[in-house]
Amino acid sequence: MKKTIDQFLKDKHIAIAGVSRNKTKWGNALMKELGKLDITTYPVNPHAREIEGKKCYNDLKSLPAEVKSLIIATKPEAALQLVIDAKESEIERVWFQRGVGKGSASPEAIAYCKENGLDYVYGLCPMMEFGTGLHKVHYWMRRNFGKIPGELKVA
Repeated sequence: MKKTIDQFLKDKHIAIAGVSRNKTKWGNALMKELGKLDITTYPVNPHAREIEGKKCYNDLKSLPAEVKSLIIATKPEAALQLVIDAKESEIERVWFQRGVGKGSASPEAIAYCKENGLDYVYGLCPMMEFGTGLHKVHYWMRRNFGKIPGELKVA
């Protein structure tokens, strides 16, 4: 999983499934934060044409070819179809957002990624890696108190 996180950190084009017309949603906050890092974000929402001034993509297959990374910030029930669609498109890796609550991953979606060779990250909020300040402190606490996926505990 560490190699996949490293690739996300190098990417300058990242799609986010779960960006909403409701500006207070987490996917929208993530889109803004990644934009501050000079990362071009591509909101994916089948019910919107534009979100916060950015063209919105109705599905993963309509994303530009340079987009190889997808952050899933939806309910877990939507994750399986998103990873199936990712595998059928140009997407090479997915990050299942995890923050407060159960996050966006489902056991079925993770199993699909494993079975189909789609790189994935789960169990972490992307802002712990991309962010600064409080996000970095939160990550340090989780890492030191054993609340991160086992794959990242290996030194």
